[in-house]
Amino acid sequence: MSDGSVKRILVLGAGGRTGRLVVEQALGHGHRVTAFVRDPESLGISNDRLRVVSGDVTQAADVQAALPDQDAVISAVGSAGGKDLHVYSDGVANTIRGMTARGLARLVVLSAVGVGTDGAGLPFAQRALRKLPAMRAICEDMERMEGDVMLSDLDWTIVRASTLTDGPFTGVYRVVEGAFVPKGSQISRADVAALLLKCAEGELFLRRAVAVAY
Repeated sequence: MSDGSVKRILVLGAGGRTGRLVVEQALGHGHRVTAFVRDPESLGISNDRLRVVSGDVTQAADVQAALPDQDAVISAVGSAGGKDLHVYSDGVANTIRGMTARGLARLVVLSAVGVGTDGAGLPFAQRALRKLPAMRAICEDMERMEGDVMLSDLDWTIVRASTLTDGPFTGVYRVVEGAFVPKGSQISRADVAALLLKCAEGELFLRRAVAVAY
């Protein structure tokens, strides 16, 4: 749980639909936020407590430049349109190395349900989606990402989100330790952003991989 103090939070992938919501909610909680984006104009948010850094998570020097003076890092990076298929593993590898070198500890990473499994137990639509070549490649890279996170010495949390929607924030969702939530097929980006932030604010689900869905 949050200790109530103001945090300095770096959000990787802040220009994406989930990352932008993390930034908005973190600012709403009074935190100081560094938004790491490829295109600064993609964020569309201005605030006195917001610093925008332009860069590419697959470039170690770019990530290093954003890390100073942070209390926690939230990775909400994504592979737009099936491109940049190594963005998850390369991005988190650069993040882990940079955080370790600077003595930073708290890392919260967004992943997807079913990563690390054969898909058994997932809803039919999600199993079918995982069989598409592009999605299979993304899941494989997420597996590499999760492996690197789990093997690190950081205070990590992995959040495996179900199928993301643009629905509203509800604050009512299920979180289970493991690859997926039984019979859970969807979750809004706003609720996922809230869980990512809640973890980064304290020690919730420390060194655990959890799945979230309605």
